[in-house]
Amino acid sequence: MAYTSLYRKYRPDTFDKVIGQDHIVRTLKNQIANGNVGHAYIFTGTRGTGKTSVAKIFARAVNCLQPVDGSPCGICEHCLGLADAGNFDILEIDAASNNSVDQIRDLTDKINFPPTIGRYKVYIVDEVHMLSKAAFNALLKTLEEPPEHAIFILATTEIHQIPATILSRCLRFDFRLVSNAMLSAHAKRVFDDIGVSYEKEALDLIAAAGAGSVRDMLSVADMCVSYCDGRVTYGGVLEVLGASDPQRLRELGEAIADGDTDRALKAAAVLCDLGKSIPVLANDLATLFRNILFIKTCSGAKDLLALPESIFIALAKMAEKYSSGRLMSVMKTMSGLEGELRYSSQHRILFEGALVSACLNAEDGAKTEELQAKVARLEKIVERLRTSGFKSAPAIKDAKQVWLHLASELKNRKYNVLALAMQDAQFELTEGEFYIRIADRATYNMVCEKSNRDVLNAVFEAEPVTQGLKLVINEIKHIDEDKALPYIKEMFGELVEIR
Repeated sequence: MAYTSLYRKYRPDTFDKVIGQDHIVRTLKNQIANGNVGHAYIFTGTRGTGKTSVAKIFARAVNCLQPVDGSPCGICEHCLGLADAGNFDILEIDAASNNSVDQIRDLTDKINFPPTIGRYKVYIVDEVHMLSKAAFNALLKTLEEPPEHAIFILATTEIHQIPATILSRCLRFDFRLVSNAMLSAHAKRVFDDIGVSYEKEALDLIAAAGAGSVRDMLSVADMCVSYCDGRVTYGGVLEVLGASDPQRLRELGEAIADGDTDRALKAAAVLCDLGKSIPVLANDLATLFRNILFIKTCSGAKDLLALPESIFIALAKMAEKYSSGRLMSVMKTMSGLEGELRYSSQHRILFEGALVSACLNAEDGAKTEELQAKVARLEKIVERLRTSGFKSAPAIKDAKQVWLHLASELKNRKYNVLALAMQDAQFELTEGEFYIRIADRATYNMVCEKSNRDVLNAVFEAEPVTQGLKLVINEIKHIDEDKALPYIKEMFGELVEIR
């Protein structure tokens, strides 16, 4: 006997076997029970979520003589008759291959013939978005006023391609993606039924690979059963999916997050030389950093991610080591590769370029953290000065001290970056004017942006020590960066500790 794939073998034939679409099942069952069956429906949603299966169940249920909780009983005269391959009361049409206006006209011409067995003739039009514009127009009038014995069920994954005139004549049902927990439970039932042993982590990985689609999940499960030969393991599922070894992937991830370009490229070369698909590898890296970020920011990450214990512990250590900003940066870099890889034949070049970019971003992130630490130390110094009465001396006329007042107020107003950007500028106080001279072109342009200049002006005007002064900002060619250190030592003495 020919082998039947799992997704065909376990296609639901009653409403109680439909997974993850309770909102739709309940509505349809109530319509059948109350006799409020509509004449036209449109089912939309991602592939493999049950649109066609539910349509077939509904088509048999509306014709069943004695429905069981809204589902077809399968044993009455009508159910047995509709199960006959020669019966045409339930007609399934593939719009992808029958999309011409002539074929739709042929359907509408025959629609007036009454059903041969049940009460209704049901037309299930799959991939209805593939119909031509003329075919939609030919269907329009019939869809609006069909014979009493006719029901249309249109199914599509591309609801945005359906004309509004068609949508307005149908009852719309949106099929949701099925949760990983439901997919994992379904995979467990299937494996138990066919007598295959498994690891819990393997079920969760198969469910995640399904990405919300029951059919996709069962297709992956089918391959895993064949590959693992009796016991489905986590490692076996990784091999089937072509995914990277978790340990090697973590080593690559740590190299990227550390900003170690040399180590990252060597680790990537090892994985690529093993024959791993570059798009899959990039996706695995994006998922790795997403999981680490999840562990770092979500208290329920362990249950939600459903990772093997050893892998979760390793990722939790990485979550402690790296900042959220760094994790987010690498995740965005890797996930952004998907579109580029789709339209290029140079996968490895693009991937290695993205690795270098991610490493450099990590270095920039480390520098930013170092600057933030310096800002924190400077804030402590300012706080000491404030408590010692330095803030209350409006008669101060030293240029550097005037700037420290301004920098302190900028930080109080959460403009740390603006204060930090100008800390190496030259400051000069003349009669009636306070000069800030900036050597770096990028810093000068940033300070002169309207929003930043407005903030600086507002702080300058509000400070007591700058009353009667005019703020002037100039660009100069060079600043001696070593001037600030001896000046602060001379001014603050033992109050400041420089490391």
